[in-house]
Amino acid sequence: MLHPIDNRSTRKALASITLLLLCLIFFGNVAHANCKEFNNYSIKNGVYIPGDDSERQVIGKGRLQFYSAPDKKCKIAGVFILPGERVDAYTEYNNFTSVVYINVNTDANVTGWVQSDRLKPTGLGIAPHQQ
Repeated sequence: MLHPIDNRSTRKALASITLLLLCLIFFGNVAHANCKEFNNYSIKNGVYIPGDDSERQVIGKGRLQFYSAPDKKCKIAGVFILPGERVDAYTEYNNFTSVVYINVNTDANVTGWVQSDRLKPTGLGIAPHQQ
């Protein structure tokens, strides 16, 4: 037999749990919805990488995932590169690096953020060395 919830502390506990779940759902969606704004903020406030030292090679094992902002909640589904491939880096922010990848076979390019610890500087860049 089911009994109605008549215990005040039980009702308060259920209300608290419900509020917590709603907050988690709302703030999780807000973070994802703001990827574009966070991308813009990160580019403006990140560490600029000079063009003469911008080339990076992907290291480590497995696919390197692209993100639309430097946050794992901003994953770009199905967009990744493989170890050994090279990218040009522009900005570093919060253990992520803003890069562009140009496919040498198709000239198609992808821009986004990747995890910085999967990149190794090559000593080369897209611009002449500044003296």
